[in-house]
Amino acid sequence: MTIDDKTKRAILEEILKSDSFKNSKLNSKLLTYLVESSIENKTPNEFTIAVDVFNKDSSFNPTEDTIVRVSVYNLRKKLERYYQNMGKKSKVRVKIPKGHYEVQFFYHNKETFLDKLKNPYYIFIPLTIILLIIIGYLLISSSPQKVGNTAIPGGEKLSSLFSAFTTSKNPKLIALGDDFIYYSDFSEFNTTSTRKMYRDSKINNEKEFEKFKSEDPSRNNFKKLPFSFFNQAAVWPLPYVVKILAKFGTEYTIKSASTLTSNDLKKNDIVFLGSFWTLGILDKVIKDLNINYNVIGKEKLTLQKLGNIDTTLTYIRTGIPAYDHIDYSIFMKIPGPNHNTIYLIVSFYATGSVGAVKFISDEKNLALIENKLKKLSTGFNDYFFVLFKSTGYARDVLSTEILNVIKIEPDAIKW
Repeated sequence: MTIDDKTKRAILEEILKSDSFKNSKLNSKLLTYLVESSIENKTPNEFTIAVDVFNKDSSFNPTEDTIVRVSVYNLRKKLERYYQNMGKKSKVRVKIPKGHYEVQFFYHNKETFLDKLKNPYYIFIPLTIILLIIIGYLLISSSPQKVGNTAIPGGEKLSSLFSAFTTSKNPKLIALGDDFIYYSDFSEFNTTSTRKMYRDSKINNEKEFEKFKSEDPSRNNFKKLPFSFFNQAAVWPLPYVVKILAKFGTEYTIKSASTLTSNDLKKNDIVFLGSFWTLGILDKVIKDLNINYNVIGKEKLTLQKLGNIDTTLTYIRTGIPAYDHIDYSIFMKIPGPNHNTIYLIVSFYATGSVGAVKFISDEKNLALIENKLKKLSTGFNDYFFVLFKSTGYARDVLSTEILNVIKIEPDAIKW
């Protein structure tokens, strides 16, 4: 059965009115462009999309700038989530086939069991249980290896790097970056598919969430999801960190970053693992150090006169994690608000965080960092910032290199 142009535009309008699209101008603009191109029997390509949607000029080079591929990939995923939730009753649907830029309209048959399995909300609870089992196993397997807080054979630099964490009397905490997700229109204990969940990259902690709610009375019914979606940039490097701490017999607890409180920051020595947008209240550290990141559209990291750098440096994450790509990560040791120590390992995706942890797990690599710190008249016992660049393919880390090592002054962060 043919789907006429009027119906196509009506379907587009219905999608654009949904909560997930009306708050995303970029996705709405891109989807509108692709639908109109379909109606006009035009087949858009990467260049025309870059010019018409992203305002690129004739110098646009798709081999260097992946904004179109990444944006269409994100739009495809957003449509999938839309049809899993608000649009699940839609009989006529829109899809963007992989490897193509033209949209297709089709009649959707009744949801099957396999379709339900694609909905993350159906499979979240068993995945959470599996993750908890893995974390529990890591905790149990690491705890018997009590070797004291002295340097282990062949691990002198590693011992020196984490001495502030392994030798202090403060409680130890690993904070895992998790997406701050809020919900409405269903009971907290309701597990049916009628729930509506939302994720906004601008909301990453309770303070930002309360501000968001205060801006519109209709948002008062929103609540934070009582369980966590852990980010791959947090979970994948966790085994490597656990292995490091096990060498020193360090005991610790694990907590999601979105639930961290100011009291947690005061009483614990902390190791954070995760993506930039999952820092929660630790995002303050990034802002105090004049580090900016962008995760909407072109993902980039900007350092503005940080430490010994007297200029602005920008690093753009390129490629798609499923294929060849480049990720950036930062490893920092900073002073906490109460004479405690906080380590942060932050990246865009898992490639960066895993690459950073693997890098610092090697004594030869640590010697490179140590030598760079000595040139700045500092060392592992002081506070510092290291920027890494990792290349990967299909989520595997192929190589990691140091781009910058910077000394952080003790008073740089205003708690």
